[in-house]
Amino acid sequence: MKACVCSDSHGNSDGLKRMLELEKPDTLLFCGDGIDDFMGIELPERTLFVKGNCDFLCDEPVIREFVLEGVRIIMTHGHKYSVKTTTDIYLSEAYAKDAKVALYGHTHYQQASYHNGVLLLNGGTMGKNSGYYAVLELENGKCDCQLKRLTPTVGRF
Repeated sequence: MKACVCSDSHGNSDGLKRMLELEKPDTLLFCGDGIDDFMGIELPERTLFVKGNCDFLCDEPVIREFVLEGVRIIMTHGHKYSVKTTTDIYLSEAYAKDAKVALYGHTHYQQASYHNGVLLLNGGTMGKNSGYYAVLELENGKCDCQLKRLTPTVGRF
């Protein structure tokens, strides 16, 4: 199963649409700040959102936990876990929930690292002039990750 992970689109609907057309993922995991940017975009059948600090009129939860292809995943935007200062609080949550993957946004920086068997992943910002995201390949309890960036089209992402 192929999943796109992104966040912080902040008005870049065009970039989100390009990412989905390019990757053709089975699943979209959006870590908040720009949920409204998906209006009018055809989404994968399995799409999960979490609320970011800029998603004001949104009923999505702040954190989700779920299993895809045998991999336990938690997902948040990160503002409630102080991820701009440290990821230790969020990692503690991942350990407590026995997650193998901990997805977050908020910092606008791509990051993928392993901590005691947990993949801590921030796809980066999909905002204008950025176009950062990640792709997860999930199968039989295993997970592979690639950090990616859209290439500009005439100065825009």
